[in-house]
Amino acid sequence: MDKLITSSSKTIRWLSTIKTKVKEKNLSLKYKEAKYWASFKSPKTNRNIVYLQPQKNQIRLFTKLAPSFNSTLKRTPSSSKWADMFPSIFTIISEDSINKAIEFIISSYEEDSHEYSGQPAINFLVDI
Repeated sequence: MDKLITSSSKTIRWLSTIKTKVKEKNLSLKYKEAKYWASFKSPKTNRNIVYLQPQKNQIRLFTKLAPSFNSTLKRTPSSSKWADMFPSIFTIISEDSINKAIEFIISSYEEDSHEYSGQPAINFLVDI
């Protein structure tokens, strides 16, 4: 297996659930896997809107959202251009985190679409 080599059967299962739930939202996002990463790409902007880095017991979700968007988002540990493009990270640590991750993927898609159109994104996500 030369794709997602840092993942486990558990995080692969979580990725499968995420792919299915994103597909159900009818956003036409393109999913791609590489050696260490998976990503969703917007057909509208032809840009990756999130990156997922599966590990043995968690998946790190890098988003286009500002860390202030939601209290569960953290500032990306990356620097330079990567941090400019994907300023926040959410860690999926269990199946219970998947729905929140889906919300961030959708919001990241909306952020990218508004950025592309030059219009400010209007996102509302309430911490529960």
